[in-house]
Amino acid sequence: PVIHNYAATNLIPRHLGPEYIIHGAKLYSPWDPTKTEVTLVVSEWFFDRSLHLIEHLDDKDHPFSEVVVMVPPAAAAHDDYDLMTEVPVRTQHRGAPDFMDLCEADIKTDWFMITNSYHHVARHVDLMFTPGTFKPVIPFTPATYAFCFKYPYCKETINLAQRFNPGHDKVVQDMDMLYNTEMRNAFCKEWKEENGEEGELMYKSQQRRLMFRKKIIGPPGPTGTSYYAWLVREGKDGMYKLTDRSLYGARPPFVKIFAKEEKLDGMSEDELAKRIGMTLLDNSTDCNCMEFETETDCEDSGIGCIWRPLFESCHPPELIDGSAPICPTTEAPTSAPTVSMDGIFDETDSPTSSPVEPEPEKDPWYVSVFKSRESEKDRSNSFNEANGGSMQSPDDDEILGSEKASRARRAMLKKSKSFEAVDLQANERLLASPDNL
Repeated sequence: PVIHNYAATNLIPRHLGPEYIIHGAKLYSPWDPTKTEVTLVVSEWFFDRSLHLIEHLDDKDHPFSEVVVMVPPAAAAHDDYDLMTEVPVRTQHRGAPDFMDLCEADIKTDWFMITNSYHHVARHVDLMFTPGTFKPVIPFTPATYAFCFKYPYCKETINLAQRFNPGHDKVVQDMDMLYNTEMRNAFCKEWKEENGEEGELMYKSQQRRLMFRKKIIGPPGPTGTSYYAWLVREGKDGMYKLTDRSLYGARPPFVKIFAKEEKLDGMSEDELAKRIGMTLLDNSTDCNCMEFETETDCEDSGIGCIWRPLFESCHPPELIDGSAPICPTTEAPTSAPTVSMDGIFDETDSPTSSPVEPEPEKDPWYVSVFKSRESEKDRSNSFNEANGGSMQSPDDDEILGSEKASRARRAMLKKSKSFEAVDLQANERLLASPDNL
């Protein structure tokens, strides 16, 4: 093509094509090995996953002149790295928690970058520098609600950075930053004075917040954001050129290839039992176009990734045409199972409630009087039946002549008069009730 539109794109000469006219590109200088030596620090644990990074290092276009692998004190050191790569590799056993690797790594060069064993080096690590002054170009994300504050971890990262620089509003990813070793040493010295040698004082003053939540979601150690905030406060941020990744984008220098393993390795035994053991389901899926580094792998990904030949990179289609994301976006950890539950449980409608018997209607206040009258009648009938007859015979003229029967009849007539008196009093009370007034 004669003209190409590179609006809002940071480039180095390698990205330019055969076009004669370019529009909108911000052109920077590439890394110059004669001016800058860069060390790569790799945080490792117990599973030797960093070997994947090291074994493929020679296949990448990268600036690293040395690799330092940070391992736990009990982990064995490899002595065969020279068989895996031409880049010098050395092992350093930690003397502090893993989140302190940024400050604890023993660096011999002026500059270094950091990643972990769940990543490998991108096919092209396009470090950019300003022409002439040769300042590193570092992408940042603006600290706004859309990009940061709605995520608790990012919000807490900014809160911690503002301890160094109140009003700090830029998020710099740890793996995007090109650290200056001398500045790192000065920053970490002050960071430890403020937060303790192992960060034990970071959240000590947050007891009030801990009263209202189980834990604070945030970084346990120093971050690239805090490092840059310290530089701003010290007036040394001019050694970098920052560019807004929300406007101009950024190319990651490291690609995560062990996403599922990273989640599982960070879980306790109880969490693993809840996540996998008890449910027999694995809720995490790998859906990452960036891990495909060739055109063939990208097009054969099976998830719809698109290859961009100009930048030799693989991207999800939504980054190119704004379509719907091909990978499900959920808050971590995801709760959507990847195994269908059809047939395991019976289908039901909305949850049904247990049947509840209706409460019986309460009787009016005067009913108890009539119930007592009915009770008296029942007792009188029982009395008559016990004496072999009823109070009234079928014919009133046929009266028992015996003396015993006469006494019984007089007694029942006396009780009948008392029933009438009770009935009269009940009717009088009914007429005098508030409802009839």
